[in-house]
Amino acid sequence: MTSTLRRTRLRPTDLLRLGMIGPRTRKMRSALSALGISLGIAAVVAVTGISASNQAHLLGRLDQLGSNLITVAPGKDANQLVVPLPPTAEKMLANSASPTPWWWE
Repeated sequence: MTSTLRRTRLRPTDLLRLGMIGPRTRKMRSALSALGISLGIAAVVAVTGISASNQAHLLGRLDQLGSNLITVAPGKDANQLVVPLPPTAEKMLANSASPTPWWWE
């Protein structure tokens, strides 16, 4: 014995009424779901806002310093002893003084 399944289509109003049974009967669950979604969206907005704010602050500081200001000095090691610059430092700096690279614009 085989049974054939018939496809039936719901009218949009019936489909809406059927879909609203869950949220109407489980109000606390619906409210908590809405709260979770809104908190997630707020977190994403906050994180991207903080990132954009930090980037703007950094670019502002770099603009204040000027684009041609680079200071190179010998550093110190873990024992606070001065570590001299390598002999090739001057040549390396001459290479880096080329026009603004594509990623800096």
